[in-house]
Formats: sequence, C-alpha cells, structure tokens
Amino acid sequence: MASKLSTGAPMKELVALLTLLTTLAWSKDAMQVQVVAVHAVTHDDQGTRAVLDKGILGAHGTTKQVESFNLDTVINGEHVLLACDDPKGCEAPAVGTYEGERKRGKWVRVSFPLPLSHKQVTRWYKIAGSW
Repeated sequence: MASKLSTGAPMKELVALLTLLTTLAWSKDAMQVQVVAVHAVTHDDQGTRAVLDKGILGAHGTTKQVESFNLDTVINGEHVLLACDDPKGCEAPAVGTYEGERKRGKWVRVSFPLPLSHKQVTRWYKIAGSW
C-alpha cells in the first residue's frame, strides 16, 4: 500500500485536474450595487416566440414592444450605466443597494426583491458605460 502512495501518480493527476478546473472557471466578483436611478427603455421583443413569428411573417410582420429598465448605479465608487441584457426585459428595482456579481468584466448580475410580492429575482445587466 505504501508503494502505491509513494509513486506520486495519483497526486500528479489530482494537481493536473485542479489546474484544469481553475483555468476553466469563470471570473466572478461579488460586489454591492447601489441603484440611484432607473430609466425605462422600449425595444423589440427578442424572445423565442417573437423571433419565430418574425421569421414566419417576414420583415413586415408586427413586432411586440417590450418595456425594460436600465439602471444608473454606483459600483465601487464609479458611476456605471447598466443596460438590461434579458431579451424579455427587466423589472425596475427600487432605488437602494443590492448584492451583485460581475462576470467576465462585461456583465453584472443583480439580485433584488420585486415590489409588493417581495419575491427575490436575479437579472443580468451589461455594462454600457458611465453616466
């Protein structure tokens, strides 16, 4: 039994596996996101049903408009504009501070409760610049 452990082969495999897993992991940074303003925007629905309807009906078919909300936020002391990155739109969170997570430097996931129901939702926003 001692001879199998002293060969080091299982240890090398473990080190190789851990190295592979750490290189494949996505970078995520937890942060506080302070929402200071919410802006309503309207865009064409990009959901699966809307895309299929447009493909079937052609370019002149009717399109559904979706109201979404972009956020003026303060993250780590910087003024950051977050644009909704969900094809079906994003709800408007109340002004306040929420938990967030940055992924790959381009997106921020913000978790906030919905008004009245207090249901916790998580939405993805793309960093669109500063305000």
